[in-house]
Amino acid sequence: MSFNDLMPPNPSDVVLLQPPLTGIEQSTIVCFGMVPAISARCELQKSCEAISSPFEVDLDSSNKFSSASRSDLCGQIPSDYGQMIQGLLDDKTLTLYTSCTITDPRTAKRAPTSSELLVCSLEVTVYGPLKIFDEIGSWFDEYGVYLQDPRKCHLEVKYCNPQRLSSDDIASCPSLIEVVSRTSIPVNLQDIPRRPELLDALSSQVDLDETPQPSAILGNLKRHQKQALTFMLRRERGWNFRHQYPDIWEILDTEQGRFFFNLVSETHQFEEPAPFYGGIIADPMGLGKTLTMIALAATDLDSNDAHAQPGASGDDKRYIPATLIVVPPPLLGTWEDQLSEHVVAGGLSCRRHHGKNRLTATGDLNGVNIVLTTYHTISAEWNSDRAHFIRNGNSRMAHAVCALDAVARWAVTGTPIQNRLSDIASLFKFIRAYPHTDPKCFEADISRLWKLGEDEEAVKRLKRLSACLLLRRAKDTISLPPRRDTQCPVDFNQEERVLYDEMRKKAVISIDETLQGDSEQARAGVYVNVLQQIESLRLICNLGVHYHTRQDNTTRSTQEMEEWAGIAQQTFNIQQQMAPVICLRCSSIIDVNETLLDDPAATHQAPKFTRCLKFVCSDCTQKGFKRKNGLACGHKPSCPVAPISTSGSAFESSSCLMSPQTRTSSLRLPSKIEALVADIKALPQDTKCLTLTVVTRAYLMEPHWNPTLEEQALARIYRIGQTKEVTTVRFYVRDSFEQQVMEIQESKKHLAGVLLSPHDGGQTDESLGGLHRLRQLL
Repeated sequence: MSFNDLMPPNPSDVVLLQPPLTGIEQSTIVCFGMVPAISARCELQKSCEAISSPFEVDLDSSNKFSSASRSDLCGQIPSDYGQMIQGLLDDKTLTLYTSCTITDPRTAKRAPTSSELLVCSLEVTVYGPLKIFDEIGSWFDEYGVYLQDPRKCHLEVKYCNPQRLSSDDIASCPSLIEVVSRTSIPVNLQDIPRRPELLDALSSQVDLDETPQPSAILGNLKRHQKQALTFMLRRERGWNFRHQYPDIWEILDTEQGRFFFNLVSETHQFEEPAPFYGGIIADPMGLGKTLTMIALAATDLDSNDAHAQPGASGDDKRYIPATLIVVPPPLLGTWEDQLSEHVVAGGLSCRRHHGKNRLTATGDLNGVNIVLTTYHTISAEWNSDRAHFIRNGNSRMAHAVCALDAVARWAVTGTPIQNRLSDIASLFKFIRAYPHTDPKCFEADISRLWKLGEDEEAVKRLKRLSACLLLRRAKDTISLPPRRDTQCPVDFNQEERVLYDEMRKKAVISIDETLQGDSEQARAGVYVNVLQQIESLRLICNLGVHYHTRQDNTTRSTQEMEEWAGIAQQTFNIQQQMAPVICLRCSSIIDVNETLLDDPAATHQAPKFTRCLKFVCSDCTQKGFKRKNGLACGHKPSCPVAPISTSGSAFESSSCLMSPQTRTSSLRLPSKIEALVADIKALPQDTKCLTLTVVTRAYLMEPHWNPTLEEQALARIYRIGQTKEVTTVRFYVRDSFEQQVMEIQESKKHLAGVLLSPHDGGQTDESLGGLHRLRQLL
């Protein structure tokens, strides 16, 4: 079969897949692209000449190739490609240029000592008349082949790839030599030295014994997972007053009587501390925390020993032996998959309590070992009118989860401290570790010391508390292949630099003029304006001159003030990515990493956001709606208010990123994209991506305000199951605000920088402080 076989017998039946070809003769020769990574083998006879790769070869048939420059070489092509290659050879209007690359590094740089059969890879660049543009696209689609940008310019022609969106306007297709030159730029990858992680100060240094693996678990638990079982089973036995292992309470018997001494605060009391069973598992992402917790639930099947007496709290509630696991909605399926993969058939019975699968009666739990539910389900069923996850201690969801009755309570998180010290205080409240069930005790024992400048004592207390109740091991606890972290500085081209500097100058002038005034409302208005301009700078860094604003950000008018609803969502998104947003009413904190896991099916009143940057969460909005109270920001007259969404889907940018005109134009690619393409092109052609742990290369296209989110993303590939060396590449634009974002990242990578973060409560003039912070960025 050849291209002609794809043509219908009746020319009138032809339907053009692309716009009419105008301005270019249909007989004009163009480059359609390059067929990449055809696996092949070549035989080399004994020669004193070393192999220089890649080198040009000729396709003799659908299964053989040779080289005019090397008579001692002959190659074989697997039959998998035979029909496709034969079709290319049969069409005499096509011109093919083929290159061969020896993919075995042991033979690529030496002369063969005898006849050798070497693994190689072929690339075929295809040229032909424009009139077969549509047919050649259909031809390669049929074989599942996706044409790539050529590496070499053999003919000075236009580049019209039928599988690229940018080719839907033939007249604007770029020249091939331009495409080759701009994607062949050198990439300057700079190694980033590996440094201790932010939370390594909390890591456990104790070499724990290994608990035998539960019989219901398939496969073999790793050593650190068995050690985690030891830690958890100890903690589920309650306080260790006699100190067989570290704990925060000990008994002192004196002539005055028995005291209970707190080794963290160094205070004592006569009353025995309230019972406590549980703790925090805080291993970094990728160490198999999910399987560890499943193994803990499985230990109940191997032992009849109760670590606590049901009903010890003095109530008459029925004891249910099942384990309740509360997760964000997207992780329900993940837990079910893990249970199916790692537990013997019938070993642990699991039920889902969510949506239409909710359990309606206590009898539904008979014979059930594990119940999976979500934070949102718990919050919806919590019958209380009190003001998002556990870290936001003031939120309804946190109250609901903390109010659950249980014998043992475990918090599982890779980031026990992320933005502020109160993160971990909320976790201690959830697990009911007396006396830190009251956050005021944590404030008095630890947080207050930071604020008073007693850093060493605060760190000592935090470490002591964590060593007893929290288990965290460093990433190097498990054996993983090497990981190379790099950064790639990118320079604007001339057009991009001019556009960026113009936008930056306007933002600086707006901030400087406003900072000289004293009106909070005026500052808030300019702050919103500058946020829009900052977002424009960010998009220029990513998209170059392809970015076009929908409107002139510098000409804000009274009409726009009345259209706050149109820009409130985008302003909120930008604000939230820069720092956590605090509810005006209940002081709960909304983090971007938490909203990405919100339940899209949850129904509630939409949060509100005012033009003076005051935020009211959905819970407080709901209570205000019931009481028919409006949202008062404190200004007279009140500022415009608009409903917004905190869900992850709302983070799809509402900006006009690339218009259809610029997407299909022959303008240069953004500088970052050019660097990305150049680096990818340098990779071996047989590189494939099947699953996350098979991925060996990750690109971060811009620095994020929160470095923890970056590390969580990279941990999806650098984790248990990874068998190959991993390389990460972080792009940033030199001499742009992205460099300032990276400096902010550095401050957040130090424990003191996070613990002293100003996000621990209180309402401030966000517009004033925000303007100063934005000015520093610029």
